[in-house]
Amino acid sequence: MAYLDAGEQIKEIRKLRGMSQDQLAELASLNRVTIAKYESGRVEPGAQALSRIADALDVSVDDLLGRSSVKTEDECMAAIREQIRRDPDTRELFGAIRKATPQHIRAATAMLKSLEPEE
Repeated sequence: MAYLDAGEQIKEIRKLRGMSQDQLAELASLNRVTIAKYESGRVEPGAQALSRIADALDVSVDDLLGRSSVKTEDECMAAIREQIRRDPDTRELFGAIRKATPQHIRAATAMLKSLEPEE
């Protein structure tokens, strides 16, 4: 991804996420007009606003500053397919998911969440 200023990055990532300015503003606890000003480049977001927007878009502040690349859903799916193709354990896991009942999926999800480190 070519370097874009923070406002352009916010707009691009917001659109990749399929969000409106109103939705982003609500999730980031900001005003929609403020989001529009950031995206148009009229105002530069401060550190706190960047942090809130990054959290709302589920990206890092570095992503908003153009220091890293946000993957599209297609790129993420391609990476997952490649991981499944290369790794036998991952392939087995995804094969089991195809046969799982909703109850099995809920149980597996609960187990995976229990493995996540606490923040």
